[in-house]
Amino acid sequence: GAVILGTGSGTGGFLAPAIGTRTQATLTIQSSLTFKSDATYTCTFKATKNKAKSDEVIADGVTIDSDATIVLGGQTRGALKHGLTLTLISNSSAGSISGTFANLADGAIVNVNGNNLQANYAGGDGNDLTLTVVP
Repeated sequence: GAVILGTGSGTGGFLAPAIGTRTQATLTIQSSLTFKSDATYTCTFKATKNKAKSDEVIADGVTIDSDATIVLGGQTRGALKHGLTLTLISNSSAGSISGTFANLADGAIVNVNGNNLQANYAGGDGNDLTLTVVP
């Protein structure tokens, strides 16, 4: 069934696919995923030059309410190759992701160890949340 993180008010809920492990993990949800405004997605990744592994959530439809947040925990070794892409959320439905995380706007650039990563909510096959290394 559908997965809803948080209630929209209160202490909130969190999703962390790799919690308790030493490697990145993928969580597949057969239905839709909604991040309520008090929800947090904790995503980890590791990257070196032209290779990267990241946590990934696969869901059949994704909604992100305003004020939902994402926490990025990444390790990089040196300069990453421009164009290297990490998929954080893979939306398997035909529609686009509805909404954005409050602290990661579409097109926003985050810097991890001197590497600029740009968020795209229409990345991957056109409806996924990706981070791509940019100059």
